[in-house]
Amino acid sequence: MKKRDRKELGRYVRWCADQMELRDWTIHLGHEPAPSDADGYVVITYGRKLARITVAEDFRSFDPERQRHTIAHELIHCHLESACNMVQNDLERHLSTQADQVFFDGFKRQIEYGVDALASAVAKHLPFIDWPD
Repeated sequence: MKKRDRKELGRYVRWCADQMELRDWTIHLGHEPAPSDADGYVVITYGRKLARITVAEDFRSFDPERQRHTIAHELIHCHLESACNMVQNDLERHLSTQADQVFFDGFKRQIEYGVDALASAVAKHLPFIDWPD
């Protein structure tokens, strides 16, 4: 992605985050591409309102709806991170390692389905990225 495209994407992510009531979050756009099997990826810092979003290497070539949905999806993860963190960290001392892992894997999967459905509902209320020519 060209430098001017990254700049516009960063501006867009910040604007979307503000519209999605994440104004008190610091959101960075990572330079490395998201994993090859993902359109986008977010890493959230434990105990802080700090996230780093990365997008697929070919993100700029996605259709506008897919771009918008990807950004909404990754930002919605910020809202649900505290629940994920609670399940990941608070149950391990009460469950066996195996039971804890099975529960957490299932929980993460359900969160992902919910995040994706919410992204579909929210994204249509956001504009498309206005890429520079």
